[in-house]
Amino acid sequence: MTDIKSALILPRLGLVAGALAITGCLDVHGDLGVFTEGGVESSGGADPGASTEGASGDGGTTTSAGPGEPGDGTAVPTTAADTEEDPGELLCPDGQPSLSPMWTVQFELDPDTQFLTNNLVALSDGRIAVGAGNWDGLNTNAGVAWVDWDGGTEGWSFGPGDPQGYDPHALRRAADDSLVAFGFTIEGTQHLMRMTRIPADGSPATVVDADLGHAVWPQDFEILGDSALIIGRGPEADMPPFELWVARIDLATGALEWEVELPSVHPVLGLHLAVGPNGEIVAAHGKAGDHDEFKVWRLGDDGSVLWTTDLLEQPVRNNELVDLVVTPGDQVVAIMQYVWPAEVRAHAIGLAQGEARWDTQVAMEDDSGSPGFGRALLDPDALVLPIGRGPTPYFKGESADPLTVSLVRLGFDGAILDDTPLPLPDFTAGSRTLTPARGGKCGDLLLLHANADPSKHRLWSFAP
Repeated sequence: MTDIKSALILPRLGLVAGALAITGCLDVHGDLGVFTEGGVESSGGADPGASTEGASGDGGTTTSAGPGEPGDGTAVPTTAADTEEDPGELLCPDGQPSLSPMWTVQFELDPDTQFLTNNLVALSDGRIAVGAGNWDGLNTNAGVAWVDWDGGTEGWSFGPGDPQGYDPHALRRAADDSLVAFGFTIEGTQHLMRMTRIPADGSPATVVDADLGHAVWPQDFEILGDSALIIGRGPEADMPPFELWVARIDLATGALEWEVELPSVHPVLGLHLAVGPNGEIVAAHGKAGDHDEFKVWRLGDDGSVLWTTDLLEQPVRNNELVDLVVTPGDQVVAIMQYVWPAEVRAHAIGLAQGEARWDTQVAMEDDSGSPGFGRALLDPDALVLPIGRGPTPYFKGESADPLTVSLVRLGFDGAILDDTPLPLPDFTAGSRTLTPARGGKCGDLLLLHANADPSKHRLWSFAP
C-alpha cells in the first residue's frame, strides 16, 4: 500500500512592504507528513516558510516568504489575479527585476526519521518535487516532498511500505511526468538496487528491483525513454582495482537491457552520465588525487563504445567531475571542481567525435572567497551555474560561513555571459553546492539547498 501523506498548512499573517502577505512554514515532526504550524505573527516581514496567496493594497496579489526571523521576509507582487477566465488565479510575475527573490520554503524535518536529497524536479503543471527519504531503523524508503509552483507546501509522497524503496541517490522525471527515484542498499553480500516510480496524478507509487547480477555501487542515473541509464563501480572481489560499468535497465520491470564495462582507474567518485536531445549517451569519470583520470565515453544505443576522450591535464591537481551536460551545438560540457586552490572549470568536447573544443575557468579562489559548485542548469541560450563562495578553503568542507552565491551564465562557446550576485534572503551560512531548476509554470529560477544541517534546508524562487 502506498504511503502518501499530506496536510494543509494554516497560513501565517504578516505585513510586508505595506501589503498583507500570507506565508506558511513547513514543520514536520515524528510521523512523516504530519505538519504543525507555529504561532501567528503580525510584523514587518514573514516568518520562515512557504508562501500562499495574499491581497495587496492595489487589488493584486503578493507572494513572499522569509527564510529567517520575523521581520526579514521579502515580497514581490505578481500580476493582478482577478480575470474573467479564472477569477482569483495567481498569475506569474510580470515586470519584476530578473533574479529578484519571490518566495522561500524552509524545510524542517525530523533528523531521526527523514531527510532530503539535493535533487528537485519541476513538473509541467508547475509543482515542484524535492527528493526525499525516510527510514525506520535499518529500512529506508524513497519519496518526494511536494511544493506548489507559488511556494505553498503540499506534503509528501513515498513508495509502498512493503517492499520499500531503498536509500535514494537521485530523482528524475520520466516522459509521462512521473518521478523516478533510484535507490541502493547493501544487505550482507547483496547489493540491491530499486527504482521507485511516483506518478504525477497521485496514483500509488510502485517499486521495481534492478539486478545486474554482481556487486554494485551506483553513482548517477538518467532517464532515456522507457529506460534508466545507471553508472557505477564494482568490484566483484573485495579489493580494488574497481570496475566501472554503465547499465541500461527497463523502467517498468527492472530488467537489464545491456551492461558495458569501461576501462577506468579507481572509479569511486566523479562518475556521471548525460543524455542528449536525440538520445545520445555520454559517460565520464573525472577524479584526481591518489588516482588520476579524466575520461569521457560516448556510448551507442546498444552500449558499444563509439569514442573515448582523455582530458587529463598536466600538471595534475586534485579535482573531481561534478556535472556532465549535453548542450546545443552538439557538444558535451564536463564541469570540474578543483580543490586546492579552489577552482570551477568547464571543458567542452564535440558530441560526434569527442574532440576537445574549449575550456573555461568559471570561478577561481580569490579575495572574494573559495568557490564551490554543485550542478548546472541548461537554459536555451546558456548553462547556468550557481557558484557558492566562502572564506575557508574548499578542501576543508563544502560548508561556508559566511556564504555568498553568484549565478554564472556560460555561453555554449565557452564565454562567460554574466556573473550576477544572487541574494539568499537572511541566509548567511551553508553548503557551497546548490541545485538549480526552472519552474514549470513561470520559468522562475529555483534553487535548492539541501546539503548541510537540515535546519538550513531551503528552496528559493527568483524572478525569471
